[in-house]
Amino acid sequence: MSDFEHNLKGILTHASLYQSLDNAQLERVAAATKCIRLKKDTTLVQRGDVSHGVYWIVYGQISLTCLFLNGGEKVMALLDSNKCFGIGEMLLNKPFLTNALTTDDTMLLLTRPEPIMQIAQENFSFAREIMTCMGRQFYTLMADIESYSLFSAKQRMVQFLMRQSSRQNDADTVELLANKNLIASRLSLTPETFSRVLRELSDTGVISVSGKHIHILDRQQLELLTPVPSSNVHMSTQRRLTV
Repeated sequence: MSDFEHNLKGILTHASLYQSLDNAQLERVAAATKCIRLKKDTTLVQRGDVSHGVYWIVYGQISLTCLFLNGGEKVMALLDSNKCFGIGEMLLNKPFLTNALTTDDTMLLLTRPEPIMQIAQENFSFAREIMTCMGRQFYTLMADIESYSLFSAKQRMVQFLMRQSSRQNDADTVELLANKNLIASRLSLTPETFSRVLRELSDTGVISVSGKHIHILDRQQLELLTPVPSSNVHMSTQRRLTV
């Protein structure tokens, strides 16, 4: 085992989930944590598996997917470094509803439930961070349902590009961090529709596509195509009613 894997405590200090822990609490978490290294396209969790704790991604990428009876699949989330999953299953003591598959060479840390539950009772900031993680996941799910239900394929694509640009420091070149089929599934689009929408945006001069890189040529026009979330519409309506 490498020195990197031995230094679990040092690695854990960089995980946002554990940043509120003191030295003694970090040592307890480290003692209940193991390092997992997986090659690309390796199944980590299958639907129905029991929870063994919380997974935190050190590097790489995990796809959480639901499989259909006809053999198709729906990507529910694409998680990269400094993201965690399995909290809900751990808290509810429920089996996983999704499969977890690596889409790149990946290293994760798996922490058993016992110290997490104990420290959450002692450390309010840590308990709040767990609640924040759960709240963020629930909010993302609701936003996804809104997007699938109300937005067109082009609007979903534009929303995705603007979000990725924001995460990449408002870059005018967005790098696709997963293959197009996975991203299409994440947006509830077929691969054919995904490619068609990219072509349409490219033909109008808003973007250009070069392999895994999408260059934003007309940010102002792209922003005009960005759908307005219903929460913003509701807030705007409230402001008009109170004037």
